[in-house]
Amino acid sequence: MTCKEAEKLIPLFLDDDLDNKDLAEFIEHIDNCPECKEELTIQFLVKTGMQRLEDGNTFNLKQELLILIKDAKKRLKFRRNLFLFSILLELAVVVLMVTVTVLAFTL
Repeated sequence: MTCKEAEKLIPLFLDDDLDNKDLAEFIEHIDNCPECKEELTIQFLVKTGMQRLEDGNTFNLKQELLILIKDAKKRLKFRRNLFLFSILLELAVVVLMVTVTVLAFTL
């Protein structure tokens, strides 16, 4: 992923609106590109900080951004595991259907 592509995805990331593929590529890029991570930090500070100031809440935006990235990594891992589970479940259904078909013809 290029920096330009990553920067376009920042608003979608902040809104938790990236699919698994884009999220994985975005996180990998952000983890390895200090410039894009800085841009993410700036956009996060502007978006979240302004809202917090309007609400009058106290906040630690740096920590919140780290938590947001960590949570995104957890969600991505969960989505990948769920996808793998669905494949295994489909495979189990196919095996069960083949077994039932074989048993039906042998009886």
